[in-house]
Amino acid sequence: MENCELEYGAAARLKEGVLDPDLCSGCGACVGFCPYIKSYNERVAIIHSCQICEGVCYRICPRGFTQYKSLRREVFGTVDFEPVLGVHKEIYFARAGEEEMRSRGQYGGVVSALSAFALKDGFVDSILMTGGNLKGAKPMLVSSASGVAECAGSKYTAAPTLSLYQEAVKKGYQKIGVVGRPCQVTASRKMQQTREINGQRISLVIGLFCMEAFSPDFYALMKEKGLENFEHMDIPKDVHFRSSGEDTIIPFDEMRQFIRNACLSCYDPLSELADVSVGSTEYDPGWNALIIRTIKGAGLVEQACDNGYIEIKPYPSELLPLLKRAVYRKKKRVIGRVDFTHLNLPASEREYFLSMGDDD
Repeated sequence: MENCELEYGAAARLKEGVLDPDLCSGCGACVGFCPYIKSYNERVAIIHSCQICEGVCYRICPRGFTQYKSLRREVFGTVDFEPVLGVHKEIYFARAGEEEMRSRGQYGGVVSALSAFALKDGFVDSILMTGGNLKGAKPMLVSSASGVAECAGSKYTAAPTLSLYQEAVKKGYQKIGVVGRPCQVTASRKMQQTREINGQRISLVIGLFCMEAFSPDFYALMKEKGLENFEHMDIPKDVHFRSSGEDTIIPFDEMRQFIRNACLSCYDPLSELADVSVGSTEYDPGWNALIIRTIKGAGLVEQACDNGYIEIKPYPSELLPLLKRAVYRKKKRVIGRVDFTHLNLPASEREYFLSMGDDD
């Protein structure tokens, strides 16, 4: 690499700035375009020295240097920005219209319902999702409602879902959807700007709420405690494993050691750059929180409601300050970290969080 200047996009920069300091989120965006980058057991590595300076691997990495203000402008245009929750049009409680989809999905099953409807109505012709089970998550490229059903339920680890994007392109899909964690949402928006990889084919982005993801070492703990055959996992406060009426609870403090290091420097727990963001309400396990962010997201939700795929109701006004407080505290912690250098935030935004107390 001595004769290769570390330009924006070099594999050397990805290695030195993201992989070596353990800041990789495992999104999979850099995997699939380059024969020198591989993912195994939810870890990404450069397996051979790459002499190409102008590659896209660092450019599309969510932990690579990101002009966040410019990226927001690309997604939303010129709009007023809300520093805590991000740009949004509406916030609802929502759930899938069909009981079967609710029972298979996490909480209200909204991600599965919106994904199935997006395929049926032509918003997308394929979707990158996370399948597998609690024994091991895996990326999946789906193009049918049955494929969506296979991916129902949260996995809480870091499957490299975006690693299958190039496969989707090679198969000729023109309108590719993404369901992913906030880091994958950011990577998807950076990919949309990268014509070398046909990133403009990303047509819809459904983002998940995510405070943290567990490292692959988490699977060893599950095996040790005999939890591999449980069907559902949830983290209301502690970590719950459920199957056929059985409920095993592990204190979250016992799980804290498995949080990926990259998650500790994540500024975006609500997938702010998505078309819609979906997560737990933390107050009603039968419903999801649903944040509509873009015009495309609003159209998807409206049509999904009209066709009975989801139902919505107002987000309780008394709960909104609690959501804002949780996100505010997360962002404030991250901004204060010495390794938080990948997002170029406006100075006014940094000041907003650093100048206020924890309960503001």
